[in-house]
Amino acid sequence: MLNRLYAFWLNIRSSLWALPLAMTLVAVVAALALVRVDLEVGDTPPWYLYSGTPDGASQFLSDLVTAIITMATLAISITMVVLTLAAQQLGPRLIRSFMADWRTQASLGLMIASVVYLILVLRSIYAADNGVPNIAVTAGTALILINILALLIFVHHLARSIIADTVIAQVGGMLDEEIERLLPYEKDDEPNGEMPDFPEKDAAPLPASASGYIQGIEHESLVKIAAKNDAVILLEAIAGDHRIEAASFGKITPASCAQDDVIEEIQACIQQSSGQYPVQDLRYYIHQLVEIALRALSPSITDPFTAMAAIDRLASAMQKVMRRGRPQTAWCDEDGTVRLIAPRYGFAALADTAFFQIRHHAEGSPSVQIRLIEALAQLAEHAHPEQREVLQDQAQATVNAMEDRLEDEDKLRWAKEKLAAIKKSG
Repeated sequence: MLNRLYAFWLNIRSSLWALPLAMTLVAVVAALALVRVDLEVGDTPPWYLYSGTPDGASQFLSDLVTAIITMATLAISITMVVLTLAAQQLGPRLIRSFMADWRTQASLGLMIASVVYLILVLRSIYAADNGVPNIAVTAGTALILINILALLIFVHHLARSIIADTVIAQVGGMLDEEIERLLPYEKDDEPNGEMPDFPEKDAAPLPASASGYIQGIEHESLVKIAAKNDAVILLEAIAGDHRIEAASFGKITPASCAQDDVIEEIQACIQQSSGQYPVQDLRYYIHQLVEIALRALSPSITDPFTAMAAIDRLASAMQKVMRRGRPQTAWCDEDGTVRLIAPRYGFAALADTAFFQIRHHAEGSPSVQIRLIEALAQLAEHAHPEQREVLQDQAQATVNAMEDRLEDEDKLRWAKEKLAAIKKSG
């Protein structure tokens, strides 16, 4: 249930309609409330309130509505241009990160809410028999000033948001948050990260109910189902993996428990969707950083500096992964009996996700290959033997690729020295 709520929250947070809709509702309430406020100001309102005639107020508000609609149109047009540039230069999967920016949502919401507010106040003037709602008209004046300031801030923010370093820092920050959330254990507090043996004999496959990416897995619910049926469940897929309909995502033993009703209960605990979401998928934001690097290395762009910045941010994230304990892979019922065995992302898999594609596409770009080896060497300084072996394999593969295509003997010699240092760091 928590996974479903978190997925719903992610959809709301990354939408361009939720916050503007909320701000518009507030504007509706504010307009109705201010129009109905009975100010005891007499025939002459205070100097700081609007004191014109109904016709003058109507014309004034009409001009304000026109101005804010123009600003809103400009803001939406700029937003679409920025999203298009981001998709072309940095990758379409980053659109969700841009849409999740609350400053963009708030700026658009302010302009739309202001238009709704002014229209409602304008309507009240035409329908009013008791003069002009001075407070509401004055508030409309304040709104246009706020919108002008918001437009300036909005344009500045969008201009900064398409800078590669800014995007990399933003995505990297989200990745750090997911590492803290999905790898909550410190080294000394980690649960048993070793997967227990699964009795393969008398096991039946568990088919996927539909095609799609695994969005989240309700481990506790699966434990209850297994305990109720005196069974053991083995999952062979993790969040972020894709399964087609009827393809196996796990097994259950004994096979006699693989009844239709039990399978349906288990399938209900595996949430699938048409797209990938970072509900339980630590690789989601790693893929985004990798995509930035790959776009930068593409022949149409050829921007090694952006690729190197992405490598630096990936290395920083991998260092945080190294500091965390291994995720839980076995769940027991109240009696201590293992009921669920589920693989989780290990350091080797995450390192391969982070560096493999970059290493492959960096062939022919020595500066990027050198930065990759530098990052691996820095990580090796703080790695334990198992992690160091993974980093050594990554560095060895990079050096092998450099030997095939690099003609600069000095850089190749330097890379081999770094590789030797990684091997000796243990």
